[in-house]
Amino acid sequence: MKVLAFLVVFVGLTYGANHMCWSVDQISNEVVKLADKNKDGIIQQSELIDELLTDWNLDNGTCLSFHDFTRNWIDNFHDHHDTAHAFFNNLDLNNDKRLCLDDISVQLLKYDTNPTDGQIQPAEFNAFLHAVHPDSHQNGGRGHGC
Repeated sequence: MKVLAFLVVFVGLTYGANHMCWSVDQISNEVVKLADKNKDGIIQQSELIDELLTDWNLDNGTCLSFHDFTRNWIDNFHDHHDTAHAFFNNLDLNNDKRLCLDDISVQLLKYDTNPTDGQIQPAEFNAFLHAVHPDSHQNGGRGHGC
């Protein structure tokens, strides 16, 4: 019985180790904080690209693998594995199992109220994330199992 109890606890901790039930708004705020290197409250396109290149392990400078995206997303933003996988699939426009700058740019552009300024306002990023994140319309935007 002790072994079974240990196994249940271990599996539960392993399965949900990074899950902190952040809302989509909290995730959006955290992404903006991380990407906004000059701390002006706005993400410059160059800052977003720099964040992806330096901290997200883009292969050949333009794309993230399915594995790298989900690992980084879970580590940084504490989503559940299933949520991170579904989020990747929502972002991967051509279903090639690679998330490229073009995939992200095309989707961000839909929410950019001034696409010629080279900036992503926090409200624009939040609207984008609410549109593509799989948990944005479930459980108060709080994620899987909260």
